[in-house]
Amino acid sequence: MPFIECHIAAGLTPARREQLMRDIIQVTHDAIGSDPKIINVILHEHPRENISISSRINGEEFKAQKTG
Repeated sequence: MPFIECHIAAGLTPARREQLMRDIIQVTHDAIGSDPKIINVILHEHPRENISISSRINGEEFKAQKTG
């Protein structure tokens, strides 16, 4: 029974979250043939300010501080 966890930025509408989960279930079924009834999806929503992507924090490039 597959468990798929997705970490996403907060802000999707309830309808969009539901569609995302339906799409993930469908793709998983198509990819590995699991019965959709046993596919589990967990969405973890995080505030955008708690997410750093490609060393960018709140849209700004991270600047390493010199230590020592």
